[in-house]
Amino acid sequence: MFETLNIPQKNLKYEQPLGLFINNEFVVSSDNSKIETVNPATGEKITAFHAASKSDVDKAVKAAREAYETKWSKTSAEERGILLAKLCDLIEQEKHLLAAIETLDSGKPYESNALADLEQIIQCTRYFAGAADKYTKGEMIPLTHDKYAYTIKSPYGVVAQVIPWNYPLAMASWKIQSCLAAGNTIIIKPAENTSLSLLYLAQLFKKAGFPAGVLNVVPGYGDVVGSELATHPDVDKIAFTGSTAVGQKIMQMASSTLKAVTLECGGKSPAVVFEDANLDEAVKWTAAGIFYNSGQNCTANSRIYVQESVYDKFLEKFTQFTESEWNFGASCDPFEEACKVGPLISQTQYDRVTGFINHGKEVEKLNIKQMGKPVDKGYFVPPTIFTDVPQTSKLVRDEIFGPVAIVAKFKDYDEAMKLSNDTSYGLASAVFTEDIRKAHQFARDIKAGTCWVNSSNDEEVSVPFGGFKMSGIGRELGQSGVDAYVQTKAVHMNISKL
Repeated sequence: MFETLNIPQKNLKYEQPLGLFINNEFVVSSDNSKIETVNPATGEKITAFHAASKSDVDKAVKAAREAYETKWSKTSAEERGILLAKLCDLIEQEKHLLAAIETLDSGKPYESNALADLEQIIQCTRYFAGAADKYTKGEMIPLTHDKYAYTIKSPYGVVAQVIPWNYPLAMASWKIQSCLAAGNTIIIKPAENTSLSLLYLAQLFKKAGFPAGVLNVVPGYGDVVGSELATHPDVDKIAFTGSTAVGQKIMQMASSTLKAVTLECGGKSPAVVFEDANLDEAVKWTAAGIFYNSGQNCTANSRIYVQESVYDKFLEKFTQFTESEWNFGASCDPFEEACKVGPLISQTQYDRVTGFINHGKEVEKLNIKQMGKPVDKGYFVPPTIFTDVPQTSKLVRDEIFGPVAIVAKFKDYDEAMKLSNDTSYGLASAVFTEDIRKAHQFARDIKAGTCWVNSSNDEEVSVPFGGFKMSGIGRELGQSGVDAYVQTKAVHMNISKL
């Protein structure tokens, strides 16, 4: 059920759980099926963990239901907050190992990505520990002299969660911590190619004192585990982060039981640079916004629109900055500090991203510059910039999910807004301008769930996050993160005499 894994770059040996985590215990899958996980930086096998079957999912749901009905629903909000605070301390103690597991399994650079993820996870856990007894309260509503009403915020009960591979622990923590603060029990499915860190984290919930069955982790394939969670009659809500196509399937399957859904799906986020912007700042933020995490971000500012009067100057600075700061060739070992652009997650994703690049070069004949050459191992794609890209391009319309920047011109505010909103997505956006009036106008007019002014991909755990249009339904983080996991019950009181 455990295997000793070695991370030589960090001089670490640790015991990696490989079983399903159900009722606070690691167990083998009912059919003993397993999934191999691969190091994206080398293409080599790391280990194999157990993959849940439908019967295993059912066991996890029953454990979550039993825990909710007998223990967790009777646990006070204050006690839930105390347990989350204990968990936060344990995560902080283990953050270097957890970050190393993330780097090993997902390929994200240790120094610049994985450790930053862990810092946000610690902030997130601490935030929802404090939110547990504050955002779960109802209100009293006076009606007449003899009547009043009050509301109760009730947990859904048993919640299923499905998380992606680009931020394995961070996306899990966004969901788990807020859901537990609200008083629900959980069955969570990690992505099949990045399950190791969440399996390790599951131990810390038990160590913190969470009752058995409150958190259950069931790795496995989407068409088995994800489908069963979405259709299971004893799951009250499902929350999903991933592609829009899979989000649509989750919503369709959840409709069979009319369970509540929260969906955070794909994006094709614009970054708009006006002529009055601080170009050096705009370059710094837009480069980070597309090349950080190797572009594997739903909110990546993959469409960069620059006002034509400063287009050439911006492009020169953007190219030079990418070459100097997003140093692809310095190291292809994500554990080395010099590595800023890690590998893509898998061969499948590598083929997808390089397919887009080849289409841009060979079919659409677009201008292209790549910062470095492909390496002979792993799934590395160098930072790539396409320029003067028309709005009709496949690269503008579709989510690439890799380190590929699309740069184009616009004339004025109206054209910038038209180009920015010309997409089926609406997850995030960024605008760069020194004109405060223009910044507020842009924030008002953009059809996206987030607007960054003079920054990009700058999340805060206290601020709601979610999308418009095909980018999803509902919000995570902040008070909205707790509200997503409670239902409002109205109680009417009549104290008049007959």
